Amino acid sequence: MSINHRIQNLYRDNWANLQSGLEPLDSRQYTNPFLITFDEELLRKSDLKVMIFGQETKGWGDKLGMLDTPEAAMAMYEKFFCQKKFYGGYGKSSFWKAFRYFEKQLQTAFPTKSIYFSWNNINKIGKSKGKTGVSAEARAVERNSFSVIASEVQAFNPDIIIFLTGPHRDGDIKHHFSDAKFVSANTNIKTKALAKVCSEFLPERTIRTYHPSYYGGFYKVRENALKAIINPSAGAVAT
Repeated sequence: MSINHRIQNLYRDNWANLQSGLEPLDSRQYTNPFLITFDEELLRKSDLKVMIFGQETKGWGDKLGMLDTPEAAMAMYEKFFCQKKFYGGYGKSSFWKAFRYFEKQLQTAFPTKSIYFSWNNINKIGKSKGKTGVSAEARAVERNSFSVIASEVQAFNPDIIIFLTGPHRDGDIKHHFSDAKFVSANTNIKTKALAKVCSEFLPERTIRTYHPSYYGGFYKVRENALKAIINPSAGAVAT
């Protein structure tokens, strides 16, 4: 079974429970769930697979209204990310600047490798109308009815994971990977700024650092974050 069919079946199995959980909420507390897909041709040709996590979307697909099938949500991601039909202002986004930074630097670090980059979010349900953050109610629905991230990671089987989520989302990471431990990646940098994330369900090259919207913090540690990915055995100290 192809990876996209596996992911589609995962979403289908959980879709009805997600919809019934969201229905009673105020519409301002949630938007369309963030469902991913893959360019399978490029994926087959890749030597390394990288998954980069952000926090959540804001107003994901609001213009289309609430989508009624997982396939429609997957198609929205496929058009935006796989076909690269980005929104206006994409180039100014702090997250996408950071995404492109890691794309460029990792390709430079592994020049003989074909690298597939996937985009994910640690919270699947953001707020509507372009608002940032995750409502407590939507987070509870997601955790109870749509905890799919561990299965997405298992299906993709990445070599590298980068959580651009900041320390305040560590609880969300631990929800999906209950054995996760946040380990110092550099003795000169606090773990809240940069950590290796250790779990039997995550690749050795997994880090968590600041979300790029925290501009000053992220840009101070991004080079060390890159070093921790390229040389994961260097500098690790348990905390």
